[in-house]
Amino acid sequence: MSFLIYLDQNTLSNLRQRKIEESQSDLFRLMKYALKSEQVTVVYSHVTLDEILQISKEEYQQEHIDILTELEAKYIEPLARTLNSHSPEQIWRAHIENKQSNIELGITNLMEVSQLTSRKMSGLPIDESFAEINEKIKSGLDTLIAKCEAQLASIDIKNLDEPLKGYFVYMQSQMDELRAKKASLYAPDIANIQQIGPQPFRDMPEVKALEIKTIQAENVVNAIEETFNVENTSFNITDYFADTPENAVARAYSLMNWAGYYADDFTKTKKGKDRFNASNNDMQHAVSALGVNFLVSDDKNFVKKAKACYAYVECSTVVCEPKEFIDKYCKFA
Repeated sequence: MSFLIYLDQNTLSNLRQRKIEESQSDLFRLMKYALKSEQVTVVYSHVTLDEILQISKEEYQQEHIDILTELEAKYIEPLARTLNSHSPEQIWRAHIENKQSNIELGITNLMEVSQLTSRKMSGLPIDESFAEINEKIKSGLDTLIAKCEAQLASIDIKNLDEPLKGYFVYMQSQMDELRAKKASLYAPDIANIQQIGPQPFRDMPEVKALEIKTIQAENVVNAIEETFNVENTSFNITDYFADTPENAVARAYSLMNWAGYYADDFTKTKKGKDRFNASNNDMQHAVSALGVNFLVSDDKNFVKKAKACYAYVECSTVVCEPKEFIDKYCKFA
């Protein structure tokens, strides 16, 4: 039997040889030894690669790819959720190429503009109104559709073999769907709300009365949901998410942040640090690790929220810090 073990970014970073030597850490030296066991498969995700790409020095980026290579880590395909057998170096190069392609097509800009709504809802200082953000999103979609159609028009689809021909025909059909989605976009009608962000929700007497940090992990998300539903009887948050375990984890993580359950400081802005993006990455790590045997993190608050997320969706993934992983679970190493 092979144990699938997902490492979040801080744990992966601490396993680099240079970090082990600098810190003289026996903990991470032992952990690296355990992760090289034949009974272990280390796995990583697109979030891991995105966070490596945020590192300013290419030398340090390469150190992260080197440790993934040393551990013979396998990449989790984000849609199929299968393990890719290509080397971390190959996956990394493909990831960089895909990022560049997304920039050229306008996908990156569209994603950044789309995130402005979430940032504004979270209370961050965004100058644009919701209506202005909505118009920017529509403009970004126009650019994306135009560039995609130009690329498709340059391909002689008639002379392609199947299934490649079918793929491009399908891509052409998606352009009409994108236009339809663009036409249905509208800005949130919350112009009259005096204060947005999580604080008004946290200040509600019903939420304060929960004393959510005293609630058992397996009950905390349900308790927050029940309180939210009582106060918002006409709004069903699940209507806005497809019914999948991944979306349930994302929803649970967001609710805990908003309610103040070991919350990320995502409403704070610091020079050179994007805590909103970092919080979103943490949530995506929890989503990506869903269903593996172990999720190991050195972030105590993240561990608490991830445990609550997995209890909420009845997932057996064990969430623990590195020391607990070594002391309690490494009999197989």
